[in-house]
Amino acid sequence: MNPLSVFTYYYRNILKLAPVFLVLALAVFGISLTGVLTGSISASAVSKVEVYRGAAMIAPNSVEGKNAIDANIRGDLAQNPNIAATFPTIRFSTYMPTLAGQTSAHIYAVNAEVYPVLMRAFDLKLVEGHLPRVGTNQVALHKSLMGARNFKLGEVIDPELDDQEFIPDKFEIVGILDGPTQLSLASLEYVSAAGVFRNWARSVLAVPRAGAQDAAERDLEGLDKALVRPFTYSAELRTFTQEFASMDAIVWAINSIVVLVLSLLAGLLNLIYFMDRMNEFGLLLAIGYPRSFVIRRALLESLLLTLIAWVFGILFSQAIYGLLNMIIFEPRGVSLTVLNWRALQFTLPIPIMVGFFAAGTVLWQLKSLDPMQMIERRD
Repeated sequence: MNPLSVFTYYYRNILKLAPVFLVLALAVFGISLTGVLTGSISASAVSKVEVYRGAAMIAPNSVEGKNAIDANIRGDLAQNPNIAATFPTIRFSTYMPTLAGQTSAHIYAVNAEVYPVLMRAFDLKLVEGHLPRVGTNQVALHKSLMGARNFKLGEVIDPELDDQEFIPDKFEIVGILDGPTQLSLASLEYVSAAGVFRNWARSVLAVPRAGAQDAAERDLEGLDKALVRPFTYSAELRTFTQEFASMDAIVWAINSIVVLVLSLLAGLLNLIYFMDRMNEFGLLLAIGYPRSFVIRRALLESLLLTLIAWVFGILFSQAIYGLLNMIIFEPRGVSLTVLNWRALQFTLPIPIMVGFFAAGTVLWQLKSLDPMQMIERRD
């Protein structure tokens, strides 16, 4: 191996480099964990908002004591050129455990002929069982909800047997849906006739025409808010983003402090290793190598170590998440991964800041290094 290669020191001093390498790799895992967990929480919330991309929901204004859409508004929706179709619905919810606690999972009760329309709109497939039959207390739940609640086909959701359940009636699980949008279906014929749903809002689903998503949302946002409350994708996503921003800011602030402390630690370790190699660098300067060459070589070694540790940390983190997914999360309908932009951007400050601190300590020492002092040393 070339004695002046940046890999020479790595090869000959693996045990000395191991501490800083492992510190950086574990830091990548620890910091990526916050990004991965908050990303999973965000994705779970956004999945509910995604429903409104394919079918906005117009609900009666409950504040005004209404539980049905005004006939004039229904007529306007049916004649709107930006809306392909409208369907009556009653939406109710069950609870769904997540990494951040419980959230609600919506179930849409629609007429049987609307099932295939919504499944096409949301790219959903029936992977097991069958769709709810007309006039029955049957539901087809999304696969993620099935996993989160550890449900099985044929089970009955019974609020009398579960203190946390807020569905007001019993429902038998007869089908499993799978697809990018978290959507579950029930029979509108049954729900609208059930006494416990007598006062529940009778809403309308509005499917936008192809290419007219924005125009349809503008039309819906222009409806009389005293009569209805429109749920559109853009508005609901904007609301969620604003609410999530505060939590994101707190996570970033904590991570920034951790990265700063880590960078100081890595810079100190690099300084210790550098001081241990003063004779080597002093000798290179003494035998005629330019100071710029010695500085460049030392910086390259330091930065390369940081980069390799970061890549190893990403791979190590993904291996841990893969193991956790297989054992714990995927059976519950959740999947953790560091291989997405949100998680990666949480870890990027590590190689950048550590690289700057390490480079700073190396530059500071090398610029003032006197090779004659190294030659005259007697230790």
